[in-house]
Amino acid sequence: MATMWMGVLALEPTGGVIPARQMLTRDTAEGLAAGMGGQLARFLPGEHDYGFVWSAALYDPAQLLRRDFPLHQELAHLFVAGQRQGIDAGHSLTLCERLGHMPTALLVPELAIGGGTLYAIPVVLTGSEEAIAAATERLESELYGAGLADAAIVFELNRDLGVSFEHVRWLSLLDLSAMMAAQLEHVGFGFAWQLVEEVLYGAPPRHIEVRSPQGQLLKLDDEAVWLAFTPYSLFARQQRDNAERLADYIAYLHEFRQLQGLLAAHGIAVRVRLPNADTGHACARATDDFVVESVSAGAPVRAVLHDAPGLGALAFSLVDESGAMVEHRYPLSASAIGRFRLEAQQKGWPVERLGRVVLSADGEDLAVPDDAVRH
Repeated sequence: MATMWMGVLALEPTGGVIPARQMLTRDTAEGLAAGMGGQLARFLPGEHDYGFVWSAALYDPAQLLRRDFPLHQELAHLFVAGQRQGIDAGHSLTLCERLGHMPTALLVPELAIGGGTLYAIPVVLTGSEEAIAAATERLESELYGAGLADAAIVFELNRDLGVSFEHVRWLSLLDLSAMMAAQLEHVGFGFAWQLVEEVLYGAPPRHIEVRSPQGQLLKLDDEAVWLAFTPYSLFARQQRDNAERLADYIAYLHEFRQLQGLLAAHGIAVRVRLPNADTGHACARATDDFVVESVSAGAPVRAVLHDAPGLGALAFSLVDESGAMVEHRYPLSASAIGRFRLEAQQKGWPVERLGRVVLSADGEDLAVPDDAVRH
């Protein structure tokens, strides 16, 4: 049986404004503790004692919605540790910054995945199995409809963060999951939430497959999601009669990267597999950074970077001394681009940034300006 209840204080900034910082000041956090614990206590059965612990920082919901809910587990563990230092079972514990640092690494907000329209402050109630069962029954049925934060709490958050909020409300972690599912459904990514939800709540997660609007097949296997990568040469031949195939390929890559980012934000390993078809070249994932499509056995002496509007780096094409194409490298992460530039510097390869995508004369492969038409 559970000995903790997991919830959040969910905050929606007005107009999608991004707070300048995500950690509350120590003074504000300590001042909010009594009001937050007191409001939540109004929903709880009076016959039980509960401990209340929270982290005084704003998190992207994805950081909280990960397998086994590690951030909430950390709060519960720190409360138990606090009991050994004299915190009683019915007391509250505020975990906040000190000299700009949170108490543990798990409690540090991940700024790289922030910037959305919703933030969450995590809270945990601890108690006996009987107490948590009673609290869960009441909170899961009443909190979503009657959980708007007290005005004094909202005022202090506004004052400390310098941001006004459209809504500030208490939610259970299940409520937060439902809200995220609805948001992803609204933007056409409901199919991806099926995978996230299975990782979060499957015991153990099932092996399932879903398909995206761009036709990408995603497979959940061993708590990792497999994505098949399609190089442009294969994509182009599959759509020979499509005059907009480059634009469609850019849309495909944009969705591919969105899926990588979404799944990684929820702590789900993303593994890239090669297409189950002949690409026309030898397509092999040589590193974690790139899908490498080999064209010839030459030795590279220079590289060009294909850039697509709204996407950024699409691929690097490596060329040998005679001008023949050696390979195309499709980056699998933003950091891969920096590492490629370092490799090129070490090997003496100049890298030309084209500012566009250059295709071969037949439009079926990436090329360099020497032997291509421009698109």
